[in-house]
Formats: sequence, C-alpha cells, structure tokens
Amino acid sequence: MEKIYDYILQKQTHIGLLRPTQEDAVIALVHPEDDRIKLLAVADGMGGKQYGDIAANYVLQKFGYWFLEQPLSSFSDVAELKEKLINLVMECNHHFILEYGSEQVGTTLTLALVLEEDTLILHLGDSRCYFYKNGEIKQVTEDDSDVWLYYKYQHLNKEWLRYFATSNIIHNCIGISFNVCRPHVYIFSNDSYKTLLLTTDGVTDLVTDSKLQHLLRDTDIQTVSKRIIEEAVFVDQHLFIPSDLKKYPYDHYLVPVRGRDNASVVLFSKI
Repeated sequence: MEKIYDYILQKQTHIGLLRPTQEDAVIALVHPEDDRIKLLAVADGMGGKQYGDIAANYVLQKFGYWFLEQPLSSFSDVAELKEKLINLVMECNHHFILEYGSEQVGTTLTLALVLEEDTLILHLGDSRCYFYKNGEIKQVTEDDSDVWLYYKYQHLNKEWLRYFATSNIIHNCIGISFNVCRPHVYIFSNDSYKTLLLTTDGVTDLVTDSKLQHLLRDTDIQTVSKRIIEEAVFVDQHLFIPSDLKKYPYDHYLVPVRGRDNASVVLFSKI
C-alpha cells in the first residue's frame, strides 16, 4: 500500500537490567486499507500480580485483531469508536476476572487510535501519552496513581513523583476487579501534535519530561525511540531527591535506579 503521507512509526521495548521477565507489550499498526488509520498502544503488566506478561499481551492482541479486522468504513464515526474501545476494555477486564479470579491479573493500557482528522486516546494506569509540537512536549493523560494526586491537588512538582516509594501503586487498570476498571477516553484533533509518544513508567520513572523534550527536539527522528529507551535503561540520569521535597512527610523517598523496570515506547511522527 502506498503511503498517503510521510510518517515515522516506531516501537521499542527493553526488559531492563533487573527484572527477570518482560511484562510490557507494545503495538504499532497501520490499517491495511488506509495508512492514515493507525493503532498505537503500550501496556504494562502489573509486576506485583501474577501473569503480568500474559495480561499485557492479551489486551494488545485483542485490540490489534479488532483493529485489523475492521473495514475502513467503521472508522468514520468517532462516538461509535469511543464506545467500542471502552467495550473492548471491559471485555478484557471480565475475561481476566472470570479466568483468573479477582486480584490476580492486571495491566495498564495507553492507546492511540489515529483517524483521518482526529486521534482517540484511551488510558488506564500510569503509562503515558505525550504530544510534541513546535519544540514543546505536553503530557495529555493523567497518571491513575495515588502520588499523582499530590501533583494535582497539592501542587507538588510533577517530576518529584518519581521519588515516592509508592509511585508504582495505581488505582485504575484492566483486571484486578470489576470496580477499578474505568477507562478514560479523550478526543483530539490531529493538528494537536506533530509527534505522538506513548511510554510505560519504566521510561518516565527515569527520564524527565524536559529530557524527553530535548531528545525529541535534538535527535534524528529515525532513532529517537531507541535513544529514549537507552536513556531509561543504560544512562545514569543523575537524579537526586530535592531538598524541598524532603520537607514534606508524604512518603518514604527513593532515587529510581536505571534499568530497574521494563521500558517501552511507541512513537508516531508526521514528516
């Protein structure tokens, strides 16, 4: 199929340096009838539960098969697509609980469905979606974590959240129970971004937003996703607990260790 417009579509994942298993999963698909229609997603299986790798891969396979089997005409109604994405999430959630039981299987999901004019972002958990345009990066999802509330309501610096010992505890995901699966869906114009970036927390626990912005601005777009993973897994980020944060007794604070987690990115960029 001939490209209708030029673009870069990349996915990168790394097991990290400390984890024995890969519990992240990624997909980056182009619809076989129209390359303007794309599905990008990252899922981070919950390492504190069983079958984290199974959960992440199951969810992305379900969405991937659904995407590739849909006729092109089914991607014209944005409201209908939003409902379909939510229904797919709930089907996965029910499957995990019925197959494995409550409190056994869970995964985050951050997904982008790129259409001709709009992009749907579906999100549960603490994986992230970023937009990059005109040299500036913007996180367009909110982390479904307790520590995110300190940023949202206590106005702490967002970059301080990585130092909280409880930063990996989330309250919204696919699996675990019927009560904690609450997908967020956002609709944006495709003009909102030049580059769309999805990441798991194995990246953003180590790589700051300013570093991501620097990499997107100054790195060859053909290799930027690889560079981001290298930064998260292999490069010492020289992080330290800010003295101002130590004044707040919100939590026990730790400096994240490079390569401590699986790290994954999916990137779509218009050329």
